[in-house]
This record gives sequence, C-alpha cells and structure tokens, in this order.
Amino acid sequence: MIRGSRAGRDARHASVAYDRGVTPLVRLSRHPRLRQTVRRLSEVMPVGGRTLRRLARSADGAVQDRERGVTSRGAGATAGGIRSGPPPSSFRLQPPPPPIRGPFADPPDISDPGRFVRSVAEKTEPLPAFDIDLFEALNAEYASHPLVPEPTKRDSLSRAERARRRLETVHDSIGLTGQRVLEFGCGAGFEIWYLDHWFGADAVGVDVVEKGAWAELAGPRTKFVLADLATEQPFPADHFDRIISFSVFEHVAHPHAALAELYRVMKPGGLAWISANLHRGPRASHQYRNVFFPYPHLLFEDDVFAEFFRRHDLPGHGASWVNRLTWAEYENHFERLGFRVRALRFTEADLDEAFYQRFEGILGRYPRWDLTKDFFQVVLEKPAD
Repeated sequence: MIRGSRAGRDARHASVAYDRGVTPLVRLSRHPRLRQTVRRLSEVMPVGGRTLRRLARSADGAVQDRERGVTSRGAGATAGGIRSGPPPSSFRLQPPPPPIRGPFADPPDISDPGRFVRSVAEKTEPLPAFDIDLFEALNAEYASHPLVPEPTKRDSLSRAERARRRLETVHDSIGLTGQRVLEFGCGAGFEIWYLDHWFGADAVGVDVVEKGAWAELAGPRTKFVLADLATEQPFPADHFDRIISFSVFEHVAHPHAALAELYRVMKPGGLAWISANLHRGPRASHQYRNVFFPYPHLLFEDDVFAEFFRRHDLPGHGASWVNRLTWAEYENHFERLGFRVRALRFTEADLDEAFYQRFEGILGRYPRWDLTKDFFQVVLEKPAD
C-alpha cells in the first residue's frame, strides 16, 4: 500500500469504521475460553441451544472478518477489493448516481412487438424419446466396451483388501494411529476392524443399516452404532480426532444436517478425510455392473431403470444416488459449517465426445467441467479455538 494514496486512506478509514461498529459482545467473544464455554453450554441446553450456537458463530464471524479486513459496509468486500464471505444484499455507488428527470417521450406503439424476425441461436436437433427402447439400444451398443470394464468385487476378501488400501492412503495423509476415529457410513465394517488391529485406533463405525459382519468384527476398540446422524446425536461433542467416509455422501438424503453433526462431534483441530461420487459424473448411477453406457441417470427417469431391471430379472428400482449435489454445493456446505478445506483432488473421466454430441440437448445443460468430475477427495479441518 502506497503511503498517502487514496486506496490507503480508504482502507484505514474502513478499518476505523469497522472498529467503531464492533460491539462489546463481539470483542468479548474473542476470548477462546468463553467461546469454548458457550459451545459446550449450547450442547446441554434443553431449548435454545441452536440459537446460541448461531449467535456465537455470527460473533466469531465478525471477528474473523475484522482479521481479514472486511469493512462494516462490505459484507463480502475487503479493503483490497477481494470478496470474502457472503455478498451484501444491495449495492449503491457512493456518491449516489444523479436522479433522472423528465419530461420523457413515450415509445412508439408497435404491432406484435415480440414477432420473430431472425435468430443467431444455434439450432438443436429434436430430442429422442428417452424410453426403455433407447435404454436397451444404448446398453447393447456399449456392452463390448462398458463404462466400468472391471467393477469392484463384493466378496469378503475383496472388501477387506479394499478397506486396507483405503486406510493406508488416508493414514499417509492425516494420520490414524492412536486416534479416536469415526467412519461415517461404515458399511460391512472392515475399515473399523483394520483401524483397531493394524493402526491401534479407537474406532467407531456408524451407518443407517446394520450389516451382518458387524457382530463378528466387533471388539473392545471396534465398535458399531446403528444411527442416522442427520437426525440423531449418539456421540458427544468434540469427541473424535479423525472422521473418514468413503463414497457415502452421495447416498445421504440430508447431507447438510449430516455434515453439521460431523462438525459437532469432531474435536477442534481434528481432521476429516471424505470421498464422494459427484452426481453429474458418468458413473453416478452406481448401476454400471448392468448399465454400460455413461450418464444414464442424467438421461433417463427411474421408471425406465425399473423397467430395465424387471425385464432382465435384476434387483433395483432406479439409479442409486439420493441427493444431487455438485462440488460447488458441497464446498458451500463446508464453508457455512465452519470447516477449513486443507486439500482437494478430483478423480476425472474423459468426456465421451461422440456420446455428448448425440445427447447434447440434455447433457449440454450441465457444465462440461461437472460432467468429467467423477469423485472428489477432500481433507477438512475443524479449526481449533
């Protein structure tokens, strides 16, 4: 910043204005012990706990905005002009624009003003009927080169080997040995067993469906809980050092509520390693063992899937996803809840250009960037006080 420049004066004036606008309550909220006490109190209050947590987050957000340089008028603008936080609900130049003064002429009275004269819009071919006949034809066309040539195996040994490899990858990133670890959506539970027996972790798996393997895998440090974290709170606050989840969140009906509960039960300074299948990716239907072409869930309704399964005597009623979140929506959830993104990578697939051109009338409604993103892997941190 150049001393004496207009930008420098504006930034200093904005800082002064912000300090004047900070209330004593906000200044008091900077004390870490007080913030910790407020959070713990909110967890045991019979009523009003959510409101108290929301007020505490608002005050804490004001402190963080001050540290980032957000002005009192710029909810979303910093002294350097970089957006931080949500934008303001309105905008007006300062000084205000001059008023418009008449008298003014009236526009001419035109007959049929909306009549088409010509257009430069690209002409699109009529869409086909996305019915069972087209579904069957596409599946036959891709049978010799399916979207997923070798689907993962589901036998016990394959599941165990896959669980071990996953945990080795996660451990190399965030460290699992000796930690208290929660797996969200633990499935059969092999990861929980390995966490105890190989990594020396105190491991807990939670799922909305109890699996048959739980009884045989369970032990003093290998625990399983049947619960829906979107609606239940079976664990205390600030309890887990690490949280892991593998390709589960695409099946969660209320992902924001589940993420909020994971944030609550994670210790300050704790880390989460999460992977999930993105809805607009080519494999998001999860039906690639029997459906061989890409993006069936974006092209066909569930009743067409159901008819296909009925004709071929296969289990299932439709595409397996529940929510339809994009990465941008996941990112928004993380930010709003208070998570800090520490690392992010995507598993990408090449866009089948010929297939895209055939069905651009539907697939063209989505950004090509989204159509090539199959999975994300993200490391999240719950900031420490």
